[in-house]
Amino acid sequence: MMTLDEIKDAKISLPICREAYEQAAIRLADILDTKKGFEQKAYTLFTGYITLTLALVGAAGAVYTSSSLKVLAVAFGLSGAAFAIGAICFVISLLANKYGAAGSDPAMWLVKGPIGGGDSELARMLAYITFHHQNRINRSIEANESKARWIKAGIILGAAAPFVLALVLVISAVC
Repeated sequence: MMTLDEIKDAKISLPICREAYEQAAIRLADILDTKKGFEQKAYTLFTGYITLTLALVGAAGAVYTSSSLKVLAVAFGLSGAAFAIGAICFVISLLANKYGAAGSDPAMWLVKGPIGGGDSELARMLAYITFHHQNRINRSIEANESKARWIKAGIILGAAAPFVLALVLVISAVC
């Protein structure tokens, strides 16, 4: 990819540069849509996991206080803990990450040269913005990958919770 200095000194075709800019803007918009999808998934799973955690911990408490099956209370509690930790993973995925903005700062345009320039200046400015879109895209991809890792960890913990319950029950039956 060209550097900013190379862009400054290059002869730039306005139609090609406009297409490059539009493609970069579309790519960034796609990544920001992925962010929204990840956040919606994390929030939805979070609410489900919190509900399951409360149900399992409540059942553990009820079984512990009213029954001699203390091992069942432990099994419910550990399974609920797996869901609780999974819910924490979803919260972490929702925490702020740095994303690239889809638009450019007006300060890039409102300076001598660009604001009064012709097609060649417009082409150069679009090239500059396209250059900066690549940085925004890279930053947004990294943030989405972080969200995806935390969501995946939460899903794995939720999938493991029934196995934790079953494992504790099997171990208690064998012992």
